[in-house]
Amino acid sequence: MKKNKFYYKELLPLIFLGVLAGVIFNSCSSVDYISYTNTSNDAYPYLKNEFSLITYNIKAIYDKEEEQMDSLIKHVHDEKYDFVIFQELFDESVRDYIIDNSDTNKYTTVISRVDYLSFPEFIFQDAGLFMMSRYPRVDLSDIEFDDDTKNSNGVIHMILDKEMSRTNDFLANKSVMGALFEVDDTTSLFLFTTHVQALGELDHKLYQFEEINGFVNHAVENVISSGISGPSENLIVILAGDFNSDAYDESRLRSMMNKLDNPRDLYKEFNGNKREATWRFQPGNSGRRFDYILAYDQIGENRLRRITAKSINAIDIKDKAGESISDHRALRAVLKFN
Repeated sequence: MKKNKFYYKELLPLIFLGVLAGVIFNSCSSVDYISYTNTSNDAYPYLKNEFSLITYNIKAIYDKEEEQMDSLIKHVHDEKYDFVIFQELFDESVRDYIIDNSDTNKYTTVISRVDYLSFPEFIFQDAGLFMMSRYPRVDLSDIEFDDDTKNSNGVIHMILDKEMSRTNDFLANKSVMGALFEVDDTTSLFLFTTHVQALGELDHKLYQFEEINGFVNHAVENVISSGISGPSENLIVILAGDFNSDAYDESRLRSMMNKLDNPRDLYKEFNGNKREATWRFQPGNSGRRFDYILAYDQIGENRLRRITAKSINAIDIKDKAGESISDHRALRAVLKFN
């Protein structure tokens, strides 16, 4: 018995090193990507020169009620969105439920999670970003990107710099992700989504916007130079998600837009002075619009295909009991291009 204890103590350092090696070996970022064979799209005909999109922070930090998820999936199917983007999809069971219950005859491309298993960013293990599309994805695996850009299964992503704050929001891996899609024979869409840290210093948030802008700019330039997307005039570039920056604070909005190289805020462009909150402190509070769908007309010397909103508005998705599924409202749009 003493001999066994001795050997056990002798093996402890080796066991520790083995575990550490396993962590280091797995300390890489990856994307879970699912592709389904499109057996029938008759129920969801493509519309020429337009597509629909929803971006929604669903607040799935922990498990959600099945009724809530059923209501969310029903809404997505009823509205027949072409692109579905979620943020804060952390919970594994919620992610699996969405994948298992979504219409795979329509949503043939699913980017189910962006993993960050690197130490010490593994606390929440992923960025909570999720994307589904009815359009085929273009594989970016063979394109050379900057060192800060991770290319996994042909989808690109980057962790944003984090800052300690007074809530546990900073524990999540605030990130940006991009995927290229083929919209028609001549048109491609480079669709980016992000979730920026909620609280913290303004200067740090502006730095995150700089990081996002650098990521988008370098990604677009590399894709265009590779020729995989065709001429830049045939490429649409959209950045959508939860920016945690109030669209109705003019000073903050200008600062954010400057750091992002002044894309067009499609909601404001379409709705003018109309105000809809996508996040509220509490019932009765006027709230803020933290969520955006932004379009780029030019990146560097590259002129891009211009896109405009046919419709765009905020919507509060509720369950059968009339309760909101999230503390956010979704932003949905029908977008058109010439």
